[in-house]
Amino acid sequence: MRHPQTKVRPDLFEASDEVRCAYFDSGFVLRHDKLSGVFKDSVTALQERTGKHMIIAAGPTGVGKTTLAKRLTDYVYRELVPQWHEDPGCIPCVCVELRMESQAAFDWKELYRQVLVALREPLVDQKSKIKTSTDHQLGHVMTGGHMSVARLRTEMEQAIKDRKTQVLILDELQHLFKHGTGKVEQYYDVLKSISSRTGCTLVGVGTYELCFMMDWSAQMNRVTSYIQFPRYDFSSELDQQSFFNAYSGLLAHVPMNLDERLLKPNLEYFYIGCCGCVGILKDWVYRAMKRALASDANSLSQAHFEATMHPLKAIKRMVEEIREGEDSFCQPDLEEIRRELLGASQMSGAAEQKSKRGRPKGQLPGVRKPGRDPVHVS
Repeated sequence: MRHPQTKVRPDLFEASDEVRCAYFDSGFVLRHDKLSGVFKDSVTALQERTGKHMIIAAGPTGVGKTTLAKRLTDYVYRELVPQWHEDPGCIPCVCVELRMESQAAFDWKELYRQVLVALREPLVDQKSKIKTSTDHQLGHVMTGGHMSVARLRTEMEQAIKDRKTQVLILDELQHLFKHGTGKVEQYYDVLKSISSRTGCTLVGVGTYELCFMMDWSAQMNRVTSYIQFPRYDFSSELDQQSFFNAYSGLLAHVPMNLDERLLKPNLEYFYIGCCGCVGILKDWVYRAMKRALASDANSLSQAHFEATMHPLKAIKRMVEEIREGEDSFCQPDLEEIRRELLGASQMSGAAEQKSKRGRPKGQLPGVRKPGRDPVHVS
């Protein structure tokens, strides 16, 4: 049977396997409660970005961070800069995905090139540094040279200003700091400088590794808004219902018949298999659908999900990483901060008062204080 609330066009049910898989892979965007909540928090941070250079949205792998980046891009065009179409040269928002390079150091030059391409800068790969030769025999001859990283950054910053770009989204930002072992603050300062010089807010989207690498230093916290993109919590009845809605919403986009038992599932099984992350769940549904199509099955069934579930060892590792990431967002108790701020000064003040009291004035050492000796009955 088809999903009672199917979102698939009728002709797709008769299309080829490749067309059906392509539709489920990238033909729709599922909007669910966790995504909507983080999107609202990100929009609020963009609207209240006074004094902030960066917004960091971090969550577990497969939670839907790339989808969040796409929604934020659409928001900037539709709501934040609605008049962008009146200026043909205006590009209010660009989104680039950072690559994981093979070399030890991060390739800033490649990042600047990616941003320039996204800004539709002409002849990006043909840019070169022009030098003037002062050789008396050659006269004044213009020769080309390789564009330096600093020069390419200047070109990028100027392009951001010319295009009136207000938001630059860097997806998979953890790749930058993986290359910068011991240089996290230096790399962060580069991003902050770009934001300050261009007036463009940087939005970094990545896994929980971002929080571990950036280490929540005081300077970074002062100019950065941190937003957690959490998984669904199965211990919450509200999250259970929201997770079921997301699960059912994905099945509504499956362009093939469904086993009736999938509509009333063992929800805990599917929750464990995806660790409460909708992105992992979507990939799982995609793998199960491909397995069903490859075997010429009449419908998608529980058996296809069991055959394509991640190994339990991999799921256990994902759970451990999620726990570690969630701990990095735990806030300290106000009383603990009060003790750290005020406890030391109060203790030093009490010690100072005690030292001021000392011995009574005029009393010699070894002389007993006057008073009545205790009387014992033998």
